[in-house]
Amino acid sequence: MKKTTIPLLIFFSLTPFFFVESAEYRMGLSMHDVERRIEGGAALSFEKIFNRPSWWSSYAGRPHLGTHISLANNTHLLYAGSTWNLFKKGRFSGELGFGAAIHSGKEKIENNSLGFGCKVNFREMIAFGYEIKENTILQISAQHMSNGSLCDPNQGLTSLGFRLAWKIN
Repeated sequence: MKKTTIPLLIFFSLTPFFFVESAEYRMGLSMHDVERRIEGGAALSFEKIFNRPSWWSSYAGRPHLGTHISLANNTHLLYAGSTWNLFKKGRFSGELGFGAAIHSGKEKIENNSLGFGCKVNFREMIAFGYEIKENTILQISAQHMSNGSLCDPNQGLTSLGFRLAWKIN
């Protein structure tokens, strides 16, 4: 499968979830691979934060599903997990996310490329936001994907950027 088809597969795999009721949508632009700068370039992200289902533990945060697409056609991610609110003080807020990510990158280091060891890795995110108008938040966020040293190599992928979040209910 060509690497250029990965963003299309990610988009079409997420399409059914756009019709499921959710609490928030997020769209972002970030700098890709800020840690090592091997892949570099910009990346787009799309994410949905769902309302907590009745069977979902209150300690587990709110479920999320998203994608991180490298505009330079490097490593793309499809991820899922939980998001926790850290604080809400006036118009300012903070949150953490944790879950798993499937990536389109290489597992081994080849030809000056990143090597992620496992095909499925952990993904962590932290974001700080400012409510620019009711139900619309501008966030600065950082996300990191790595395997937690469960596989070798464990180079990881870190991205920093801005996201626009809007609540629909």
